[in-house]
Amino acid sequence: MPVKRPVPTPRRRGRPAKISREKVIEAVLLLLEDAAPDEVSMADVAARLNVPVMSLYNHFPNTSELLQSVADHTFGLFRMPAMRAGAPWQDDLLAWLRALAHHCQRYPVALRMISIEGRATPAYQRIVAPLLRVLQSLQLDERRSALLLAWVTSQAMGLIYIEDFAEPARRLAPSSLAADSTDAEWLTAVGGALPDVQREEVLELGFRSLIAILEEEAAK
Repeated sequence: MPVKRPVPTPRRRGRPAKISREKVIEAVLLLLEDAAPDEVSMADVAARLNVPVMSLYNHFPNTSELLQSVADHTFGLFRMPAMRAGAPWQDDLLAWLRALAHHCQRYPVALRMISIEGRATPAYQRIVAPLLRVLQSLQLDERRSALLLAWVTSQAMGLIYIEDFAEPARRLAPSSLAADSTDAEWLTAVGGALPDVQREEVLELGFRSLIAILEEEAAK
């Protein structure tokens, strides 16, 4: 008995579907939910959109330019807090740190767009402007200012990133923590309270610690 072969689906004729820059950026954002920027290729984006790879080059000359546009879009959504005239720099910096944490919570992909190809994206550098103004107001020398810029940004972004995983993990923490018998009662109480610790509480403590260290540096 002859084997039945599947009947091929006839190819549709006509022009391929048009895509916009916005659709391409949207596709990359979806890919970045599960991949790092350097893992995303034009072929991946085209496959996501179900279009020929060459159609992407009508909007972006290469992958690097595409990712920079995605970074511009992501950080372009950042809402800079209003800075009150004459307010202490501590208030301005705390407001900026809170806004940054809120943005990264609302748009988690922002944490992946801080750097591309090993370099900080211009889009990310633009939203760091309030921190630069604070450091300039402290009248520190250039070397110390650069050190504190690197330290504050790495500490703040690291804390924001870690808390995305730490808060859900705390909710699943055991009700008691391992210890010897002398500490068992206290550690049981700590373990019972741990799931209630909120992301905002941890971030607030971390941000205020950053500001306290900056105050110490400014007083030197």
